[in-house]
Amino acid sequence: MNHIRRFFLVLSLATCALALRLGAAPPPPEGGFTLAVLPDTQFYALKHPEIYDAQTKWIAENVKRYNIAYVLHVGDITDKNTAPEWEVAAKAHARLAGVVPCALLPGNHDYNKERGSGLSAAFPPDEFRKLPTFGGFYDQEPQRSDNSYHLFEAGGRKWLVLALEYGPRHDVLRWANAVAAKHPDRSAILITHAYLRPDNTRFDRKVFAMVKGKRSNKGLDGSALSKSPAGFNDGEDLWQKLVSQHANFTLVVSGHVCITGRRTDTGKHGNAVHQILVDYQNQPNGGNGYLRLLQFLPDGKTLRVRDYSPTLDDTIAAEDRVFDLAFPPAPKGK
Repeated sequence: MNHIRRFFLVLSLATCALALRLGAAPPPPEGGFTLAVLPDTQFYALKHPEIYDAQTKWIAENVKRYNIAYVLHVGDITDKNTAPEWEVAAKAHARLAGVVPCALLPGNHDYNKERGSGLSAAFPPDEFRKLPTFGGFYDQEPQRSDNSYHLFEAGGRKWLVLALEYGPRHDVLRWANAVAAKHPDRSAILITHAYLRPDNTRFDRKVFAMVKGKRSNKGLDGSALSKSPAGFNDGEDLWQKLVSQHANFTLVVSGHVCITGRRTDTGKHGNAVHQILVDYQNQPNGGNGYLRLLQFLPDGKTLRVRDYSPTLDDTIAAEDRVFDLAFPPAPKGK
């Protein structure tokens, strides 16, 4: 009897383990399109360049099958902002050149204390300007790749992607608001590094919580950049000052903290805005290569979310990483 019980216990444990994994890549959204999200790649750039390369190789090889319209990197491209790490990133992204456009931005690990970064050297502004989907850079820093916007069409609608630096400065938000207002007929997506927390709340310096018996700030005030005279805006600031103010915002994607979170709020114009967090850096090998595939189905109103690793050939089946969202219709503009 003990042997039988042991057999069924082992079988049960094995079944539970399998239930957390779907195995292989998710099916493509036939008739729809995909946005491929690269979560924080910092440890791939530092220690596992082969994983970074495998991610972009899979994307490049599957652009047609999944109808991948854009690649979105949410920052912390590197871990220590060093030249060798930027070389790893540039080499991995070279696989995408001429195949699919990519929007990226600096995370806190891509900066020094004065917002110095190797981003613009590794990903030169002039290379972005060659892309037909490229819109422009932050108007006060046209020779830096830190803040940009991108325009493309997919799924029968027009899209705007705003890629903003970690803790955007006040004037960067002035520029971002002007860009969003200039394109009211485009469904707007914000990508930035630190916006949403794993508890589904936004980073908010005005809120405190008890963590292990200590009063902890739920914003980003621990960052040296938060003291900058140029200003520093966390997740709640971005919602209040930018995202909620425009009728065309539909989606926010961020990283910075593991592993995932999501929420939906209504902007001041009545538009639903989905906000999604994804970051695998605390997993083995710096994340095991998981990508987030945002699949927009052909019905024009369903966003299917799946996390897939090309190095493991595995799709996670955890409830918080396999879900569908009702997507709002395209904005009417003015």
